[in-house]
Amino acid sequence: MKKMSNIYESAANTLGIFSSPCLTKVELRVACKGISDRDALSKPDPCVILKMQSHGQWFEVDRTEVIRTCINPVYSKLFTVDFYFEEVQRLRFEVHDISSNHNGLKEADFLGGMECTLGQVSFHSCPLTTFQRSIHRK
Repeated sequence: MKKMSNIYESAANTLGIFSSPCLTKVELRVACKGISDRDALSKPDPCVILKMQSHGQWFEVDRTEVIRTCINPVYSKLFTVDFYFEEVQRLRFEVHDISSNHNGLKEADFLGGMECTLGQVSFHSCPLTTFQRSIHRK
């Protein structure tokens, strides 16, 4: 099975998404604080899905592991994204409550999300510091 990042790179090359050469790779770590759950009887089992926008469509790049019963998850998954100079790369981080019975998104509750550009994240501050945003429920 191919890794999501390989699928992303293949799709990007095939579709000609980016016209400029890859400048560098950016590594992103994700953590959430104070996630509220839609189920008042239990804590969420959150997973973060990273999506990128291309030609007006959002597609999944990768996702974190599911951390069971946690409102303040710190994910070990490291997202690696190609950074293209002079290209606006839109990112969407979606937080889903993945049921213990299955890992599919069809059965998951959407808990919130946020959008930004890769430039905002990578140039917001020095390496190894934090870029914080509040998530919004739909």
